Amino acid sequence: MSTDLRSSTPGVSLTRFWAGLEQKVQVTTPRAANLGPLTTADKFFQSIQLTRDEARSLALDLFRFAEHQELEDV
Repeated sequence: MSTDLRSSTPGVSLTRFWAGLEQKVQVTTPRAANLGPLTTADKFFQSIQLTRDEARSLALDLFRFAEHQELEDV
């Protein structure tokens, strides 16, 4: 069973779902036209699935980027 979650970002949808032993969130966006051909599904959307810990870590990285405090990997 999955549940759509409210997103404050236009064009981004969030879906919570059960993945065996834990809940995950799927982040889905329209696929950019300049990425070239992949599979049939990739022609329409691109998505990632994250555990709560992965989502927390990514959120911190994105917040740092939004605040011009990102860390470069050298």
